[in-house]
Amino acid sequence: MQTLHNGKLTRSVSLEDRGWSLGEALFETLLVQQGNPVWLEEHLARLARGCERLQFDFPERALRDDIHQLLSESRDDRAVLRLCLSGDSLGVRGYGAVSRTPHRYCQLAALAPPVRQYWDEGIRAFVAKTRLPEQVELAGIKHSNRLPHVLARAERKARDFPEGLMLSASGLVVEGIASNCFIAVNGELKTPLLDRAGVEGIVRQKVIEVLRTQGVTISEARLTLSDIEAADELFFCNSLIGLWPARQLDCLSFSSFSLCQRVQKELESVWYV
Repeated sequence: MQTLHNGKLTRSVSLEDRGWSLGEALFETLLVQQGNPVWLEEHLARLARGCERLQFDFPERALRDDIHQLLSESRDDRAVLRLCLSGDSLGVRGYGAVSRTPHRYCQLAALAPPVRQYWDEGIRAFVAKTRLPEQVELAGIKHSNRLPHVLARAERKARDFPEGLMLSASGLVVEGIASNCFIAVNGELKTPLLDRAGVEGIVRQKVIEVLRTQGVTISEARLTLSDIEAADELFFCNSLIGLWPARQLDCLSFSSFSLCQRVQKELESVWYV
């Protein structure tokens, strides 16, 4: 693993970094296949939107230079690239922002192949007891306040339940622990509306684009567990795993992988080259 901090190799985090002290940070996680970061432009665009929300200046040119430096030295066929922008305290205590220029972290590490069995045969998932706070100001962006996700992941062992479904404090379905989620009902695709909580995932948008071109009716809606129970299929997606259909959600079983498999057919080469 190699990490650049503001363009220089490092093994530490600055004490003036408000990301670790206050959680004031954004991040992106990208799949790298044979030296190429997958959907880089989409990830940078989401990072730029997050910068607007946190009132950071977006250091696009410097980030691109950092990425080029790490990838040019890598020999891994498959890797994960993590980009992080975090607030700078300039040595000043307190919550008030003192700088619009964020710290830049760019990290590259080798990545094991995804579990093909999950892609083909589906997974067992669970409904997490830990709830997500509803924060309209942070909804959609990928910020570093991930403690609810950490607690949810600790509820079940990943080898038995590779993913979990997370609800908001008011009981709305939001996302997976590390993914977005979709359900299919009578051939129509539905995904949670993410205007109160959750991350607008890159693969989530790709799924919508693929099925929309195939004429599938798609809606973003306020979903509850009752909607999940009435669904024909449930699946999860993110940039590293691809798409995982769910065989079971706790005691609930799903009979179809149909829409998920249609997207898998179109995007399989992204994860399995």
